Amino acid sequence: MSEENPCSWLDRLPDPVALRAMTPDERAGAIGHCLRLELHDLLAVPPGHRLSPALSLRGQGLDPLDALHLGRRIRRALDAEVPAEVLRESTVGELTALLAR
Repeated sequence: MSEENPCSWLDRLPDPVALRAMTPDERAGAIGHCLRLELHDLLAVPPGHRLSPALSLRGQGLDPLDALHLGRRIRRALDAEVPAEVLRESTVGELTALLAR
């Protein structure tokens, strides 16, 4: 998925007001699901493979340019700012927890 294509998995999330109305577990589940799908596309994870819950996104191949693209998509979908370096150093679970707060 390229940045020229504005559609992303994160765009499929409910708007931020609806997300805040969810329980914390529901919010984390929705964000985590879309985030994992987004990262599978962004990192070109082969079918049948998964992102590691224990490795940082940097360790799974998220480079600085991809981190900037992901940050823009997060800002557009969730109205949240996450620095590219935080994105790269976080695990999927850590990033989900941060975004679900």
